[in-house]
Amino acid sequence: MKSNDGKEREPVGVHSADAPTDEERWALALEQAPTFGQALGARMRQVRERNGRTAEDVAKSARHYGLSWHRPTVGQIEQGQRSLSAVELIMLPAIYSVPLNELLPDETVWLTSELGVYGREVRRVLGGDYHPPYRALFAPGGWYLKGSSDQDPTETAVRVAKAAAELWRRNSWPAHAAAQHTQEMPDEAEAKAAKRLGTTAHYVAYAARDTWGRGLAAEREARLRERGELPEGKRALQSARGHITRALVAELEPVVQVYEAERERAEREEAENFDSSEIALTPDERQKRREANG
Repeated sequence: MKSNDGKEREPVGVHSADAPTDEERWALALEQAPTFGQALGARMRQVRERNGRTAEDVAKSARHYGLSWHRPTVGQIEQGQRSLSAVELIMLPAIYSVPLNELLPDETVWLTSELGVYGREVRRVLGGDYHPPYRALFAPGGWYLKGSSDQDPTETAVRVAKAAAELWRRNSWPAHAAAQHTQEMPDEAEAKAAKRLGTTAHYVAYAARDTWGRGLAAEREARLRERGELPEGKRALQSARGHITRALVAELEPVVQVYEAERERAEREEAENFDSSEIALTPDERQKRREANG
């Protein structure tokens, strides 16, 4: 690169004598990485277009398998604006007629705002027989947790475990949830109801589907129609919907409380058996240690 005086200058951040280190390449990959949803959506769009299919074609295939997808749904997923449930992710090969590996991103992605991961690691985890050890957080090109380099490895392992548990709690269905009630993500009405009840949107969504066979918004509209003639005027209609919603939330509250009690009991049992020193071990090492300790 030449400066205004005609002399050669090294580009900023690039050393002509030495190639970038693994750490530098990893840092650059993380800086440029999209979210997992964005990367997955882009791959889904590429596969769809490569096979000459429209978004409506994909939506029809999804509906054939029991998912409530429509053309806008496909567009939102491809733009990374809508997350896939675990059930939807598993069904992608059937919907797109390609192996899941062809749809998974190759590049580094962010799973959450705190956790970045190389695409290869995502494939290994989804392969079903791999559990990333805590040591992977300290090696370039694997997993990256913001702030982990400033902490003791054991403290980092504990933090990862807690973060994973919290992510699971906020984005999981109740224990022993029936598959037919978990195909669609919680809607806006269920998210708002969750705030009122001090619980998660997933718990409210599942309670609604398990109680009425449909989501909160759908049940609200059904009961509104049962009243007969709809109220005239926008405000009157909103008021009627609000009244019905409050009644529905009250019906769901005891159901949600049961889910919360089950979760709290499971967390207490896990806490009683928790040993932070075991986090640094692989599953096989952990099992051998417990067997040795009797």
